Amino acid sequence: MKSSNRGEAATAATEALVTVATGLRLRGAGGRLTAALVPGGVDQFKDRPWVLVGRGGGAGARHEVEEYTIYGGKVALKLRGIESAEQAGALVGQDILLPCKGLVDLPEGTYYIFELVGLSVRTRDGRDLGTVRDVLQTGGTPLLVLEPPSGAGRGEILLPVARSICTSIDTASGSITVDPPEGLLELYGM
Repeated sequence: MKSSNRGEAATAATEALVTVATGLRLRGAGGRLTAALVPGGVDQFKDRPWVLVGRGGGAGARHEVEEYTIYGGKVALKLRGIESAEQAGALVGQDILLPCKGLVDLPEGTYYIFELVGLSVRTRDGRDLGTVRDVLQTGGTPLLVLEPPSGAGRGEILLPVARSICTSIDTASGSITVDPPEGLLELYGM
């Protein structure tokens, strides 16, 4: 069921959206759903009366949250007005999105993926490695997916987001300074 508060819904529709959980799946017959949380360990659902359900990178339909539980890297939730598996089935495969404004602040030294995408990456000696296009979640250390400068290297470059490699992340200046291990850049023809 969608909210009748048009002003709030319109505001949410014009703000940049962040995916906070992916791959909605059915959880029982009562219209309950579950989704994998985007890594970060922060409860983005607390004190939030609604979420948007849609595809990452697009708009979402607003749904009021009746109840939710977070467990083992997942969220199980009941959305108001979704009372059966058939109704919930229409949402399967979609993601849970929230406007950037109002997201819970992360602990110091941690970042949302959307904060890293678009940052320029340079080595400590100033060598331009490219721009962050995405961050891959590996189950271990995430990887920066870099789009190298035109004519440099071949294809995308993957760099672990480890403190020993990413020595400085400065979202204000739009840059990441890295100290890649010996031989890593040579794998990419750089």
